[in-house]
Amino acid sequence: MCSPAAAALFDSTAHGLVGRTLTELLAPASAAQAPSLQHFMDQALRSGSCCAEVRLASPAAGGTLRATITPLAGGSPLPQYFHWLIETTASQHAESDRRVQALLEAMPHPVYLKDASGNFCDCNEHFTGCLHLPRTEILGKLPSQLDSREVDIVKALEAACPSRDPRLPGTLQSVRHTTGGTSTLFFIEVPLLDDNGAEYGLVGIIADLTEQTLVKEEQQLQATMLEDEIAKHQQVAEALRQREKMLSLVINAVPQNIFWKDTNLVYAGCNDAFARAAGLSSPSEVVGKTDFDLPWSREEAEGYRRDDREVMRLDRAKYHLTETQLQADGSQVIVDTTKIPLHGDSGCVVGVLGVYEDISQRTEVERRLKESEERLSVIFEASQVGIVLVSPDGRISFANRRMAEMFGVSLAELLGTSYLTWLHPSEEDEGSTLTARIISGELASVAVERHYRRRDGSDFWGYLSGRRLENSDGSLRALVGCIADVTELKASQSALQREKERLAVTLRSIGDGVITVDTAGKVVLLNRVAEELCGYHQEEVAGLPLDQVFRVIEERSRTPKANAIARVLGTGEVVEQSGNGVLVARDGTERIIVSKTAPILDRNQAIPGAVLVFSDITERRGIEEELFKARKLESLGILAGGIAHDFNNLLTGIMGNIALSRATLPDEHQAAAFLDRARKGAEQSKALTQQLLTFSKGGAPVKKLTSISQVLTDSATFALRGSNVRCDFDIAPDLWSAEIDTGQMSQVISNLVINADQAMPEGGTILIRAENVLPMDEEDRQHRIRITFKDTGTGISKEDLSRIYDPYFSTKATGNGLGLATVYAIIKNHDGEIKVFSRRGHGTTFAITLPAQDEAVPEVPVQQPSAETLAANGGGRILLMDDEDAIREMAKAALAMFGYQPVVVSDGEELLEVYQKDLAGGQRFDAVIMDLTIPGGMGGKDAVKRLLEIDPDAVAIASSGYSEDLVMARYREFGFSGVVSKPYSLHDLEVTLKEIIARNKG
Repeated sequence: MCSPAAAALFDSTAHGLVGRTLTELLAPASAAQAPSLQHFMDQALRSGSCCAEVRLASPAAGGTLRATITPLAGGSPLPQYFHWLIETTASQHAESDRRVQALLEAMPHPVYLKDASGNFCDCNEHFTGCLHLPRTEILGKLPSQLDSREVDIVKALEAACPSRDPRLPGTLQSVRHTTGGTSTLFFIEVPLLDDNGAEYGLVGIIADLTEQTLVKEEQQLQATMLEDEIAKHQQVAEALRQREKMLSLVINAVPQNIFWKDTNLVYAGCNDAFARAAGLSSPSEVVGKTDFDLPWSREEAEGYRRDDREVMRLDRAKYHLTETQLQADGSQVIVDTTKIPLHGDSGCVVGVLGVYEDISQRTEVERRLKESEERLSVIFEASQVGIVLVSPDGRISFANRRMAEMFGVSLAELLGTSYLTWLHPSEEDEGSTLTARIISGELASVAVERHYRRRDGSDFWGYLSGRRLENSDGSLRALVGCIADVTELKASQSALQREKERLAVTLRSIGDGVITVDTAGKVVLLNRVAEELCGYHQEEVAGLPLDQVFRVIEERSRTPKANAIARVLGTGEVVEQSGNGVLVARDGTERIIVSKTAPILDRNQAIPGAVLVFSDITERRGIEEELFKARKLESLGILAGGIAHDFNNLLTGIMGNIALSRATLPDEHQAAAFLDRARKGAEQSKALTQQLLTFSKGGAPVKKLTSISQVLTDSATFALRGSNVRCDFDIAPDLWSAEIDTGQMSQVISNLVINADQAMPEGGTILIRAENVLPMDEEDRQHRIRITFKDTGTGISKEDLSRIYDPYFSTKATGNGLGLATVYAIIKNHDGEIKVFSRRGHGTTFAITLPAQDEAVPEVPVQQPSAETLAANGGGRILLMDDEDAIREMAKAALAMFGYQPVVVSDGEELLEVYQKDLAGGQRFDAVIMDLTIPGGMGGKDAVKRLLEIDPDAVAIASSGYSEDLVMARYREFGFSGVVSKPYSLHDLEVTLKEIIARNKG
């Protein structure tokens, strides 16, 4: 190919130059340079392009030309060269530029020139068209400076460079245009060299190879499709081979014997099983043979061939022919044969296919099964148990005659009926639910007693054992049930159960432990008491030796105590345990017991075992010991009470005489201090006798409205004398007063403080808090005070908390168990409440709540009446009865000093006589003071009754050294107007008389 500009250089046309070499076009003078021109071409092939100046005589120009040679890639295996010829003489530059430009425009591809800096210096219209830019926006710019919408082409221009690989002079790029299309472009850049071989620029061509690429891809696609078609044909052929192989494997894997013959009854093929049956090693040995050539007998062969001809002639298969066949080893088997005709493509019969299997074993199994069914049928009908099959819809599909007899109907009447209709009405709901569960598969089997009814309305009990009968796929085929009539058995069991219940009730009702053993001495039964005492349950001990369950040791020596079972079983005697033994329970608990062992006799008087009966006497022993202790305490109490009474009488005389002596002396007298000390000692002795009386008698409290604050501090401090325990008090300053018996409440405080002290042997602190408690609601108007005693001692175990108030219960070896019992009784007699809060190792807190008044009463100081006060009193007659001379004399003097006219007597008879005599004489007594206890004579309790009969208006005052006497607490119920407890001070006597006399006169 040649451009018109190039043709003009050689004075020719483009068509005239096609097919001619450049060497032929040169003048003869320059032909000598042809080898150099060839050298440039070779260099262009190696480096991708070549540019050099050569002095060639052009016929048209006659000047020096610059030749640029670039190889072009194409479909031809030989390189095609593209030649640029540019005139370089100075006189021809302008014409050369025009010719270059014309050459660029004549190129069918986009072409551009770059200078040494890489800037575009020239291009043709194809190049501006592919960038959609005018020449002015291209020339003088680098590729990266182009502002073109064809981004992919710009990026390719940036990446383009001269190729160093002669086999690939450029780069192939797939670009996406802004119009949406895609092209395959080949970018080629070739360096421009001067005469010295230096590079002064680049020329680039963009060849559109989209059509060539599509053609090539089409050719590749066709080749690929052809290859795929060939591969498919190969796969089909391979599949056919595999299918034939698989068919052969399947035929040979089938356990049945398979063969096929042609219309001449000659074997055309078979499987391995048939060949083995014929005594041959492979199916190929069978092909071409007839039945007469194989081991079967002649009769068998003729029979086989006869059947084959019939199948082909009638064109109809014959199924399950039962035949015999002689084997190669001489044995004969029974075979089940099926023969079918074989058809060719035209539909005509071309042979016969036969399949048979050895059914000798199956025939034998069927024979045995038939015999078994016959036997089962006999058993089924002879069974005394009803047998029934229930279909999935709940109807009886099969049953034996016994089942029909149990329901009172014939077999024909039973079949087809609903199973549920034969249930007793009381069992219909439960039976329906259970049947539904087993039909649904929720239950696989069931074993239960059922209540049934017969056709005539009578009923019976049956034991039903049923299960699901399933098909091979797990679906329900039927329910199979066996029903045994257990009516008589159930009645016997009920009778036995009632007997067992009576025995169990009897054993449970027995308060003693009962153990029965067999002849080997193994435990058979324990009752509830025996379980508790031994520490075993009935289920654990069955079959265990008695000595393992019933371990008894001597109480004193602690050696094992032999049981009497062997002796009882040997002699049949009843043996009672000698002395008391100690039963050691499973957990180590020990109990004192007494026991008796007796033989068990059956109806034949044989001894199948023995029974051991034993009683726990631990508590009884403890009660006996405590009772003995209590009796001793009671004796001591009586003694203490007598001593206290007598001592109170003595103290009354002593305290009265001291008070009289002190009243007659001025405070500055030397003896006054001694008399005051004597009075205090007598008052302390009075407190001691009060404790003795409380210990001896207890009894109802003699209540007085009292401020308990002082009682708390005095009693607690007194109880802790000599102890290493400190007592802290937190008493509300406005603590309300309460009606209490000061002596008894003091005992309560002392007992609680002493208990706390003993719980802290290493020392500690007791916190005593007293506070007012407001009513909980409007309906409760009762005011209360709460007193708490909190220690930091060892605490009380959970097991002991419920027993601490029990009489004689104590956790201390030296305790008598009466302390907290007395506290509890006194608080209850005061209409109060006591609670305890304790935990082992965390101390103990006792909380006492008592009824109270809403105001605190001021404490009245004890003062001895002065002589002036005593002289100011008087104006009444007083009759005093006491058996002690010292008290009569002291009281007579004291009353006289108070200004009264005293009359004293020694017993009740004398008092009544004096009172009646003076009353008859018109002289009345303003008050009568009576001692309640007169040894050998009438006391105040009896005397006041007769006194009130004589004078209902008599004013009687009870006096006693037994301050806990019931009369002292509830004196009004016995006819008294007041009380004065011995030993009384002159102040107590004076105040009591003045109050009572004033009250009665008012």
